[in-house]
Amino acid sequence: MGRRALRAVLMALVLTPAAQAHAGPNEVLVLPAAHAESDAQAEPDPAIDALLPRLDQLVSEAVQDSGLTLALERRGPREVPDDDELVEQAQSNWLVLPTLGREGRKLRLRIVAIRPGTRVLTTRSELSSEDDLDVRIAVMMRDLMQSAPAAVRTPVGASPPVAAQEAEEPRSSGRAVLALNAAIFGGYVGYSIQAASGSSDERLVYPLVALGSGVGLGASMLVADEWDISVGGAWFLSAGLWWPTSAGLLLAAHYEVPKADRYVYGVVAGTGGVALAVAAMSLSDVSEGDAALAHSGGVLGMGLGGLTELFVRGSTNETPVGGMGYGAAAGTLAAGVLATQLDLRASRVLLIDLGVTLGALTGAAAASPLLLVDEEESKARTRVWLGSTFAASLLGAGIAYWWTGKGERPAEPHASLPALPYAFATPEARGARWEAGLLGRF
Repeated sequence: MGRRALRAVLMALVLTPAAQAHAGPNEVLVLPAAHAESDAQAEPDPAIDALLPRLDQLVSEAVQDSGLTLALERRGPREVPDDDELVEQAQSNWLVLPTLGREGRKLRLRIVAIRPGTRVLTTRSELSSEDDLDVRIAVMMRDLMQSAPAAVRTPVGASPPVAAQEAEEPRSSGRAVLALNAAIFGGYVGYSIQAASGSSDERLVYPLVALGSGVGLGASMLVADEWDISVGGAWFLSAGLWWPTSAGLLLAAHYEVPKADRYVYGVVAGTGGVALAVAAMSLSDVSEGDAALAHSGGVLGMGLGGLTELFVRGSTNETPVGGMGYGAAAGTLAAGVLATQLDLRASRVLLIDLGVTLGALTGAAAASPLLLVDEEESKARTRVWLGSTFAASLLGAGIAYWWTGKGERPAEPHASLPALPYAFATPEARGARWEAGLLGRF
């Protein structure tokens, strides 16, 4: 099924309740899509200009799919009328006005709908990517048709004020995800304290775990109230928490740290990972795709790090805890840095992970006859088998990245670094005074 056919089916399923919910005349006047009001005074964006005709078509198709009739009137200029003008045009028919702007690396889509005979502007505004415009418009149009108030009788000559209802994403929508991860990590910290104390009294384990979980839960609530934590941001923080923690535990086991102290290594590594994740989030907007990329980096880094240690050792008899620890730390760090520079969807990241997995299995299967020559293990044949698995996994990642990128529009150019270093010297009577720092958006 093609993308257009899939979109049509989805729109039909989404908009069917809307067709039954509207009342009054069935004719809808769709005004030409225009730039958002916040961008009206700024320089025109060629990318937004190119998307406006497509936005007109998608909104018109959504209207027809909902069972309403599209008004055939002369198209006017692409500008945003004031509220009074919009109300005047919605006397005997529905009126819909879509606007489009840019907010960071995302598109800010805003649709205003007025039910005939009312003076109430129902507005819905959401962030969207260019590829998700069709589905996003279908869902927004359904919500607008269902939530638009019916006509209200007003006294003759009365001019009730125009109200606007803005449907924004709730603040700190990632509160639940953040609370879950913080509570679990708080319980782990409590258990680490009991293990590091050297006490063998098991009656202290549960109170410390409960205390740590409560402290972690309370801290997450304070963070969610102070800052706007999205779902993608919460999962990005969890990647900076758990994969460094796993790396710390694995490296502590690799260097034969006493068991009583190994958990402390995990706490220190996890705290450092969260600090780096917070720094990355302060320099760039983090989406769900960025969070998926960070988790993917931890998983693949751990696996490829283990393969590297086995390759160097030339044997598969022992678990490569050292390589897995270094790989998890390096993979999470590299993926976190890439997440601030790339704009990938979570579905595309998962498909790339699938390509890595299939590539590794194919490479291992292709080189598996080398392990069946005799019963004695040969370091050379083992290294060839491991090298084939490693190379095939990288090849699978490259093929999946190329294949999933086919048909996508190139991303808009943006600053590759949100912060830049600077340094200069100021002449003085006794020499020169040097000053250096970091300039950017924090």
